[in-house]
Amino acid sequence: MSSFGARRQLDLSGLGGMTRRQVMQLAAVAGGSLLLAGCTTKPTGVAPSNGSSSSDQIIWSNWPLSVDTEDDGTIPSLVEFEERTGIRVEYLAEINSNDEWFAKVQPLMQGGQGIPASVISPTDWMGGRFISLDWAQKLDKSKLANAKNLLPAFQSPAFDPTRDYSLAWQGWLVGIAVNTDVTGKDVRTVQELLTDPALKGKVSLLTELRETTGTLMLANGADPGAFNDDDFQQAIEDIESARQSGQLRRFTGNDYAADLSQGNIGACLAWAGDVVQLAKDNPAIKFFIPDSGGVLMEDVLMVPTGAPDTEAAHKLIDFYYEPEVAAQVAAYVNAVCPVAGAQDAMASIDPELADNPLIFPDAEEMKKMFTYKPMDLDENQARQSAFDKALGL
Repeated sequence: MSSFGARRQLDLSGLGGMTRRQVMQLAAVAGGSLLLAGCTTKPTGVAPSNGSSSSDQIIWSNWPLSVDTEDDGTIPSLVEFEERTGIRVEYLAEINSNDEWFAKVQPLMQGGQGIPASVISPTDWMGGRFISLDWAQKLDKSKLANAKNLLPAFQSPAFDPTRDYSLAWQGWLVGIAVNTDVTGKDVRTVQELLTDPALKGKVSLLTELRETTGTLMLANGADPGAFNDDDFQQAIEDIESARQSGQLRRFTGNDYAADLSQGNIGACLAWAGDVVQLAKDNPAIKFFIPDSGGVLMEDVLMVPTGAPDTEAAHKLIDFYYEPEVAAQVAAYVNAVCPVAGAQDAMASIDPELADNPLIFPDAEEMKKMFTYKPMDLDENQARQSAFDKALGL
């Protein structure tokens, strides 16, 4: 992970119970000062209050702004879950960076203590690391009746090809965001982004290794799910060339929202979920899957080894695969929804969102989305080092 951290690395302290869209709006107005590292949360390692191995209270470790949330901080879907099951869920928004979170939980998992969370939602590649380290439990499919609703496009990811250990939580699609008030045109190719003289100094790329190098590899005709050293090196050289030529204004996490909204940049690599929200307030802001294809990451639902309550964990995972519940979450998060039937359910919540192809892409759109291959720890570190160097870090 780069020094910035991650796409949703937000400082939410002092923001009360603002919705995700309100945070994005405020960040755009505030010039990105809200989109900073370090969300204040309860530290990892604090056990559920009753301390029992089978309880009526569990912890779910996830990202900030990744579940439906009211202005007062209430999470309606979890309220419904608690009313139905009697199980209280503490939503612990502690994953601000996959690597930083891993550094916190690694000593506990290696020491055999386990972590207090019964459900975790890291990004796919980190989920793959948990699987390879034998830190993830196999899911009991007999307790997941709604797992049948997993969309075909999410059923065989490289990190967990038979979905023995995980289900998708949210899909995060990377593409090109454009402010046409600045560019005066659509920008649909990575080549334009990196070389068009009209965009010089008005472009930003992401500080995320997989999202940025994966998008550039696709533009070069390589598959980020099965690339070789030459493919990766070409992407690195493309980044260095664009940086040294002055084509790039800077590298960002999702703090590109401010620059894009304010017109400081005209085009950038971005996550579709953010742009869905920004475009509601500024029709000049658009999102395009590059002609060469876009990178699709996912956050997952997993049960870590030694989870305090696996029964309750399965009930929670199954609950979020009900189409109506998945639609409720998608209406807030605006990421790619992995649950079949959620689009129909969304029609009664927000018909406009139900028709949004960035939340509910059709089969043809899904063919334009590619995943990034799993890497072991050594390869990941080597690739990250080369990427950071290309960014000038």
